[in-house]
Amino acid sequence: MATITTRFDESTNKDLMKTGTLRKIFDTTSREVKLEYPQVTNDLKTDLLVEKDQRLAGLSPASEIVEGENIPLQGPVYGGQKSYTQRYFGTGFRMTWQMDFFNKYKLWQKWAKDLGQVMKETKDTEVAVMFNNMTSTSLTCGTGFDSLAIANDTHTGLLDGSTADNYDNYLNADLSVSSIADARYYFAMLKNDLGVWMGATPTTLVIHPNLYITAKEIFGTEGKPHELSNTINVLPEMGLKIFEYHRLTGTTTWFMIAKNGNYDFNVFTSKEPDFVEKDAPDNTRDRIITSMQAFTYGWGDPRRLFCGKAS
Repeated sequence: MATITTRFDESTNKDLMKTGTLRKIFDTTSREVKLEYPQVTNDLKTDLLVEKDQRLAGLSPASEIVEGENIPLQGPVYGGQKSYTQRYFGTGFRMTWQMDFFNKYKLWQKWAKDLGQVMKETKDTEVAVMFNNMTSTSLTCGTGFDSLAIANDTHTGLLDGSTADNYDNYLNADLSVSSIADARYYFAMLKNDLGVWMGATPTTLVIHPNLYITAKEIFGTEGKPHELSNTINVLPEMGLKIFEYHRLTGTTTWFMIAKNGNYDFNVFTSKEPDFVEKDAPDNTRDRIITSMQAFTYGWGDPRRLFCGKAS
């Protein structure tokens, strides 16, 4: 286990041990917490080790009947389950009593405070893993109800032959007017688990910051972007929120979500970060502080996400 000692101060004159020597401690890792996952997930609380969602489909449309015939009866369709098992994340540090006693800049208190930031941003970074690997079926959080990746051209419904294509994989499309139109059409024609039209209203365009200017150009003009014509730009009528997702790693990644209705990307938190300070279990008089949290994340039905480009 790493221990912070007075040797941490590598300056010639041990400036951390002297009052008034330094104008300030300049530390870019110590700052306001930055959390983005609630913008793209359902942020849920739980007190269960395992949460389970059950997939069901209700009744299909009625059939025409001939006079004298019995009315046909039907029942709902039973689907699979999605389990969310809690995962645990923790860290901390140990400091010698000499380092704590002689440093003049309250570094124990500073790093104990920073530990809270580290824990929260660890969660934010971890949840982003699924959006940075939308074509993968081997994530720690598993897959959805149909055992396919988030982005797939044949998400299966519960009725034979019922599929949904939420990945523009024919084009793996860059962000553009035509690809936004594809996404809008996908939501407009979205079908339920029985292959019946249900539709959805997209709410948010999620982009890597590299695409911010492109997104603003697409949605910010009266005329159709990037062409000389009298064609009006109808895309602003979609009323989409543009969200820069800074945890995305692919500079061309973008996707659109309908974060309403049965939006099914979830974070379950059973334990917020705690903080335990204690003396070291020996005779050194060192101090230790640790923090732990418990949460999990994943998805069941990914169809309210349209993946435009996954890298």
